[in-house]
Amino acid sequence: MRGAELPGCAAHWVPEGGFVCRCGADPIREKLTAKEMNMSIKRMVTKLALAYAATKGAEAFRNMGGISGLKDALQGSTGPGEARGGMQGRIGGDRASGAGGLGSILASLGQGGATDGREAGTGGQISPQNASLGSLFGMLAGALGQQVEPQAAARDLDRQFEVNDAEAESDARPILRAMVHMARVDGHIDEAEQSALFDILDDASDDERAMLKSAMREPVDAQSIAAETPRHARKEVYSAALLISGPDNSHEMAFLRDLASHLGLRQGELDDLHRAMGKPVIAMS
Repeated sequence: MRGAELPGCAAHWVPEGGFVCRCGADPIREKLTAKEMNMSIKRMVTKLALAYAATKGAEAFRNMGGISGLKDALQGSTGPGEARGGMQGRIGGDRASGAGGLGSILASLGQGGATDGREAGTGGQISPQNASLGSLFGMLAGALGQQVEPQAAARDLDRQFEVNDAEAESDARPILRAMVHMARVDGHIDEAEQSALFDILDDASDDERAMLKSAMREPVDAQSIAAETPRHARKEVYSAALLISGPDNSHEMAFLRDLASHLGLRQGELDDLHRAMGKPVIAMS
C-alpha cells in the first residue's frame, strides 16, 4: 500500500508507523492499512474469479464476449447507470440482476465510491469488496452459475471460515496463488489472456501485480501453497481454488485433493465446503 493517497492530503509509509499524513494530521496506522489491504485483496479475488470464469467459457460470460468483453465492461463502467444498464444488458437473466448476482458484482467494481459496505445506486446490496470472505465467495459461487443461492452460500461459508478478512499478506498471498494455480492445472494462460487479465486488474498495486506474475510463472504446486498458508486460513485458501474449478476434469480434481491433503483438511470439511459452494463432492482418495 505504499504511496497511497489519503483524502485531502498526501501520505507516505514509514515502517514503524504505517501511513503518516504530510499535512500534520494524526497518523493513520496499522488498522487502516489492514482495512485497505483487505479491500484490495477482495477486489482482486473478485476480478480474478470473473476473469478465469470468462476464460473458461462460463455461460454467464458468453453474451459478453468472454474475457475481452469482461475487460470492456469493467473499463467502460463510469457510473451507476451505465454499469447496471450496460453490463446487465449484455449478461441478462434473473441470476444476474438479483442480490449478489453477476450484474450487481460487475456494477460494484465500476463504482469505487461505495465505502460503507453497500453499492451506491444498486438498491443497497452488499458490495463484494466490503463483504466478509465467506460472503464474497458465496456471492461469486452463485453469480458464476453454481446451483446455490448466493446469500445462503455466503451465510454457510461465513459459518465455516475461521477468519472474516484477509488483512495480511500471509493470508492474501496463498489465496491468490491457489486461484492462479487452479486456473493453470489443465493447461496454461496464454499471453493474450495474461494481457487481458492485467488490463482488468488495472487498480492492482505494483506488489500485487508482481505477486500474480510470479504465480503465473512458477510451477503449479499445491504443496508450496499449503506450506505458506496460516492454519486459520486453510479453508479460505482451499475455497479460493474451488471457486474457479469445475471440478470437471481429472487435473482439477487431482489438484484439489493434493491441496486439501497438504492443508490437512478432513473429508467432512471438504464435503461441507463443496456443498456450500454448489460444487460436486470429491473423495480424498
